[in-house]
Amino acid sequence: MRSLLTLLFAAALATTAFSQSAETRAQFYGQEPPTPERHSRLLELPPFDPDFAVDLGWHSRNMREGWTRCDGPIGTLQAEFSESGAYFGAWGAYDFTDRVNRKWRFQDTRLYAGFAMDFVNAGDFGPVTIDLSWTYNHYLDHQTDDAGEVGISLALNQLYQKDRWLATASLGLNHNYDDEETWLDLAGRLTCLLDESGRKSIVTTLHLYWGDTAKLQDFTNRRVDGNAFYATVLQTEFDWHLTDHLSISPYLALSCAPDRRARHAAKDDPMDSAAILWAGIRLGWQF
Repeated sequence: MRSLLTLLFAAALATTAFSQSAETRAQFYGQEPPTPERHSRLLELPPFDPDFAVDLGWHSRNMREGWTRCDGPIGTLQAEFSESGAYFGAWGAYDFTDRVNRKWRFQDTRLYAGFAMDFVNAGDFGPVTIDLSWTYNHYLDHQTDDAGEVGISLALNQLYQKDRWLATASLGLNHNYDDEETWLDLAGRLTCLLDESGRKSIVTTLHLYWGDTAKLQDFTNRRVDGNAFYATVLQTEFDWHLTDHLSISPYLALSCAPDRRARHAAKDDPMDSAAILWAGIRLGWQF
């Protein structure tokens, strides 16, 4: 896929860099061997070469920003088209249980679009990526909860690189304009290539989420006033590119609430969003 076609850009972030949420776009692309360093131009766009990607996933529970949306197993389906920095796509979570009274139905869906820009003359940080995005969250049985979001993220694609190791970071600012909620996503990613071809890698990502009063009250059912770091998510996945177009990525993730007030609310949450361990696997096709 264009947005993350190089190892630097791929490992970098997908995090908020792809707005709708780190969990959604960040995990969407794999890595390829590094390309020669680019230079001379401040803003570099790719040649016309449209890309299309589809991602199927199974997850032991539905998590969003470190909080449980369904504590039973779900399937996910995502499709995205991108060209010259612009992208648009759709994502959906399909319930296999009746934990939220939506068995054999989509619990929620997201439509999103955005534009990612690479600034190549960024010194030791490598290419810097700025991503502007829009996401619409649609809940099939609860349309009153439908909401739109806008976001901007900054990705530093090369904080550290040596041999087969690459460290990157990103910062995303998001605003739900229907519910008037604002939150930040600070993320770091460490990639280790397991072979010279770059087809196999271990990727560890850490997300730290901060939300304002409206965001905290929404996530905690109005049990927490004020702002706080409401979730931390640590995820390790094995990315294996079976072919040039097909990849598989099993992963293991852990989330917890660093703020004491949010942590107590997470323990009392009906879906239990305290210290949670979950796992999953994704199968992706890129064309």
